[in-house]
Amino acid sequence: MDENQVVAAVCQDLENKGYFILQKCHTKQHGIDIIAEHQVSKQKLLIEAKGGTSSREGSSRFGKAYTQSQVFDVTSKGLFTVLHHRVGNPKTMVALAVPEGRWFRHYLDPLFPMLQQLQVVVALVGQNNEVNWVNSTPNQSSQSCTLPRI
Repeated sequence: MDENQVVAAVCQDLENKGYFILQKCHTKQHGIDIIAEHQVSKQKLLIEAKGGTSSREGSSRFGKAYTQSQVFDVTSKGLFTVLHHRVGNPKTMVALAVPEGRWFRHYLDPLFPMLQQLQVVVALVGQNNEVNWVNSTPNQSSQSCTLPRI
């Protein structure tokens, strides 16, 4: 699953939960990958997305899963970007969206308690485009993504 597919799945999931997508960047664009706002609560989300393979046709990794070291690299860069979003937007929800996979879980699972303290949410996107929100509960009944209490 490449970054564009992760972005598309997360945007669809958020729209289903009552969010407007204010910005959606593809891999060739610069900026925050996803900016969304809930229709009722007006809660804003800033999401950095990373893929598990290259989205660039002709690259040596196109269509091939990233290696363990490549997943470490994109995960580290994604977390760095999300932490910058957190610092610059203390009242806005921030998230990292990545494909559900062995190496992403290997690097992220041990960090979930710390990410929760930092109020950073992780969206894990499965092969069927189902999004599993970790450290939050985005749903229609709460009308927004609820950050965990720290």
